[in-house]
Amino acid sequence: MRVLVVEDEMRLAGHLARALEYDGHAPHVAYDGKVGLLEARDGHYDLILLDVALPRMDGFEILKQLRAWGVESRILMLTARSEVPDRINGLSNGADDYQTKPFAMNELLARVKALGRRHVAPPGRVLRVGDITLKLDEREAWRGQERIQLSERECALLSMLMREPGRTFCRTELSEHVWHRDHEYDTKMVDVFIGRLRKKIDDGLAQPWIQTVRHVGYAFREPAPI
Repeated sequence: MRVLVVEDEMRLAGHLARALEYDGHAPHVAYDGKVGLLEARDGHYDLILLDVALPRMDGFEILKQLRAWGVESRILMLTARSEVPDRINGLSNGADDYQTKPFAMNELLARVKALGRRHVAPPGRVLRVGDITLKLDEREAWRGQERIQLSERECALLSMLMREPGRTFCRTELSEHVWHRDHEYDTKMVDVFIGRLRKKIDDGLAQPWIQTVRHVGYAFREPAPI
């Protein structure tokens, strides 16, 4: 994976870059908050290791800006703060994971590997699986030549499914990533929006793209030939 390390402690940043490279990744380092923000926005990284305490702009503000711009890279926050409110702040504003300092390098690399498995497709504004195309900026899908307009939530849900075709997502995971909530009530919202997507994506198909995996959740799979 292409990994951006935004960390102002030069010694730690160097250790991280070497460990990531040894583990098969392609790291790049930014030592300044504003530089890191622009690099993260324009660099098309799979994963960003983002420190909180940075010069000129802190990690929480960078996180908010990136998510507001629609940057979909996975973000792992790095900070010496271990209080629950700080963790909630990062996760509620779009971070994918949180690692407090000090940490064992093996633990961090394991978290990086786990986030990589969850993000199979590289960040991009257009996704294609079979005859389905999703344009994220326009919030529209195409099934062959048929244009399908989507709401913001429908687009986010379909995007998550299409990035890992064939993988089964449980309702809680979909709820956490699309709505950033994990209550039982919120997981029922997943069923509602899956129903809306099916009417738009699978209408008229004998074999649907969006398939229910009984007792588990949903998967995006190419319809089997009849």
